[in-house]
Amino acid sequence: MMAKNNEQGSTMIETIMYICILIALGTTLAQGVVRVFNRYQTGRLAQQIIDLKKAIIHFTAADEDYTKLAEEEMIKHKAIPFDMQNMLHAMNGKIEFGPSTEVAIHDPDNTNYKYMFYITFKDIDKEACIELLTQGQFYGDGSEMDSLIINHNYGWKYPFSLFSLTGLGYITTLTEQRLDMKDAIKGCVKTKDNEITWIFS
Repeated sequence: MMAKNNEQGSTMIETIMYICILIALGTTLAQGVVRVFNRYQTGRLAQQIIDLKKAIIHFTAADEDYTKLAEEEMIKHKAIPFDMQNMLHAMNGKIEFGPSTEVAIHDPDNTNYKYMFYITFKDIDKEACIELLTQGQFYGDGSEMDSLIINHNYGWKYPFSLFSLTGLGYITTLTEQRLDMKDAIKGCVKTKDNEITWIFS
């Protein structure tokens, strides 16, 4: 009788152990799936910025400058890429764009501003914000990127940038081709709702 009870006790302990192992495996698998999905979303964000930039340049090709650039006009003419026609990006944050004269910190006396436009992606989580800022596709020859503004406080520009970042709390001139991890972490201070503004010329 004692042996039978011991066997039942062992079976119960083994069952609990198996359940614990399955729960641990399930949790690990779920975390892996979340990580893969987040990487996919970040990749989509990067591609959406490039696609929207190209769409804006194409839409305004016949114009002298970007002063007539308006979200409403591009929406009306179905000129916005299909996956952004609701003006939301891959992480469901709001998208804004327009002539750089609409950016709050712009210098009203600078006539170069009408030859630049901005794209803003809002509500980006910290991990995606850091990865976006350190990826290479926004920097270097042919990118047309002039400046970056993160969370209305941090700004980065090239030595010959036309957009003035005066008024921001932290401004750095980009001497390398791209932002490094340390600078990206300094800019992406919010857990969920980081905001990045790209100024393109």
